[in-house]
Amino acid sequence: MATGDSAATAVLSSIHHGLDSLADFDPRMLTSCELADIHSQISSAHARLDELASRTVPAAESMGAPREAGKSSTTAWLSDTAGISRPDASKIVKLGRLMSAELEPVRVEWAQGRLTTEKAMVIARTVDQLPDWLSLDQNRDAQRRLLSFAQQFNTHDLRRLANHIIEVIDPDGADEYLGRKLAEEEKRARKRTVLSFTRRDRGITTVRADIPHAQAAMLRTALEALCAPRRWTQHTASQTASDDGPDDYSQLDFPQRMGRAFCELIEHLPADKLPKAGGTDATITVSLQYRQLIDDLGSATVNTDEQISAGQARRLACNAGIVPIVLDGDSKILDHGTSRRLHDRAQRTALAHRDGGCCWPRCDRPPGWCESHHLRPFSTGGPTSIDNGALFCAFHHHLLHEGTWAATRAPDGVIEIIPPAHIDSQQRPRRNARHLNVHQAADTCA
Repeated sequence: MATGDSAATAVLSSIHHGLDSLADFDPRMLTSCELADIHSQISSAHARLDELASRTVPAAESMGAPREAGKSSTTAWLSDTAGISRPDASKIVKLGRLMSAELEPVRVEWAQGRLTTEKAMVIARTVDQLPDWLSLDQNRDAQRRLLSFAQQFNTHDLRRLANHIIEVIDPDGADEYLGRKLAEEEKRARKRTVLSFTRRDRGITTVRADIPHAQAAMLRTALEALCAPRRWTQHTASQTASDDGPDDYSQLDFPQRMGRAFCELIEHLPADKLPKAGGTDATITVSLQYRQLIDDLGSATVNTDEQISAGQARRLACNAGIVPIVLDGDSKILDHGTSRRLHDRAQRTALAHRDGGCCWPRCDRPPGWCESHHLRPFSTGGPTSIDNGALFCAFHHHLLHEGTWAATRAPDGVIEIIPPAHIDSQQRPRRNARHLNVHQAADTCA
């Protein structure tokens, strides 16, 4: 049997040959159970190869391979040598350093493919961070319990359980340890908190943030509420009723829905509650030509020098904290809108009481997540009044400003939606069910 480099090369070569024999493999010929088994074996093979790669890290560092190759770190060396990303290389390097003799039970499970690389990282980091006062037997007990958890739970749950393993291993010292650990983690997270904006092409800005878990949970909770399944189903139903909406929402995956929710959250930031800069509130201004405001054509400029469409400007101008500046052909200010010329707090309260939320049929967005809309556009002389106002969520507000759907106030004061002719040739008004009595609801379903 070959030894050293020749043995490893021979085994890896045989793996490649084996994979070559699967070139004509057709997974469509398998059952769902067989496909599941294949994925389980692939995952196991990945883990075994990662463990093998991690064993090269101490050897490479001891012989100075990264420096010899002109690399600034072991991670950079592995990334370049293996042709993998920096994060993937960093994970292997960290595990290679963590897998000490004390963690041999974990390394063995990982090497046998019974432990994924992600779970191996969770257990290795947890054991490495256990307090020094634990005995060797307690340390081994922690590993044994964590390895047992790894067989029953996914990585997310394993991580949550690992954070509290000390409560089982040393109940008496758990409170002190966990309190100190959390305080240190929060302090470290605060120092590492960053937010960056990278302007890309095609109207997209990439926002990257590293924030503490607590604030991330708050943000995630708000965003998930905005794209909850029940609300999203109603958005999809509204979209299905219109072939002329801005997007086919039924085709959006969860990250895309979260992105839309994030934009909606940003549009509802309370500008009047933010710190003043230069003596004024953190107010966004949008400037555009009068003809563009009327015709809904061309572009407008935000006070950050960003260009947006005139239609987007008209929609944003309905929001509190967004101030429209209307210019004539010579770029002279014709109208410098102020927040007072939008629906004020008292009017918003009245609209919330009257409309109860978004006025669009089958939409249940509450008043707090709605925008006040001028039934008769402010640009054409429509007053900023309760009678001329209506509440719509951001999605349906977008549809109204697309121009094919319309909103009007019925004689009884209820806001009604008028669909385009290609949706309903008779263009019969539609109401949100909250404003229908049982008889009206029966007629609507007939």
